[in-house]
Amino acid sequence: MRSKFEYIRPRSLEDALEFLGDHGPETAILAGGTDLMIAVRKGVLPSKYVLDVSRLEQTRVIVKDDGLLRIGATATFTEIIESPLVQELAPVLVTACRLIGSVQIRNAGTIGGNVANASPAADGVPPLLVHNASAVVRGRSFQRIIPVEELIVGPYRTLLGRGELITYFLLEPAIAGQRQSFQRVARRRALAIARINVAAIGSIDSRGQVEDLRISAGSVTPSPARMRTAEEFLVGKKPDVELIHEAAGLVSREMIRLSGVRQSTEYKQPAVEGLVTKALSEMFLG
Repeated sequence: MRSKFEYIRPRSLEDALEFLGDHGPETAILAGGTDLMIAVRKGVLPSKYVLDVSRLEQTRVIVKDDGLLRIGATATFTEIIESPLVQELAPVLVTACRLIGSVQIRNAGTIGGNVANASPAADGVPPLLVHNASAVVRGRSFQRIIPVEELIVGPYRTLLGRGELITYFLLEPAIAGQRQSFQRVARRRALAIARINVAAIGSIDSRGQVEDLRISAGSVTPSPARMRTAEEFLVGKKPDVELIHEAAGLVSREMIRLSGVRQSTEYKQPAVEGLVTKALSEMFLG
């Protein structure tokens, strides 16, 4: 049996925030619906209302604003992939979005929904972290800016209150000469949820040394995290095969420190090391 609810489609962002201010605790947000509709079909959606924000043009824009890349929370994966601005300023996010689901899922799914759902396997999250992305969150009478790394506090859990909505994301854009990579492992080559994913951005200075490096891995820690121990290890060094393997080992040790030893560790430890090695080798040795 399908869940029963009242469908609400606001005409503006302000209308949406007003409704959430009054009915937030009993409202589910529909952005792309790729996860929400599964709960509806199973009859397990507890909410009295479903608020459809997918057509709010105010939260769908992709622009460069005050030196930052601003991506609306209701921008679809396809819109991100096709945006010349994202292709130029955040190509690692484009690569990740291309690997999400099917064409139909990419046409409907949104970056805001990907983050708010807080699945550990969300392909959009590691690229946001390596771009030092923050979410602009609004309520009826307030706004706050939260780093994405802090917004997601655990599997399917965020800091979002019931009356709050992610309106857009602010990303530090890539700069000339920066190298980027996104890697993932899934059960199949296509139409599969990632079991582990890795995003990385870095640059090399005139002496051939790593000047800047940001690494994030998904599905390996309770909440999204930058792999700062590995980043700091490589900065100031000339990358080679041995150093990259050492950095990959630091990532897997950080995974174990944050997550503990689990049944999946036997598989995830060599897998995450392999993905980090592949990403960094592609960036610095390719």
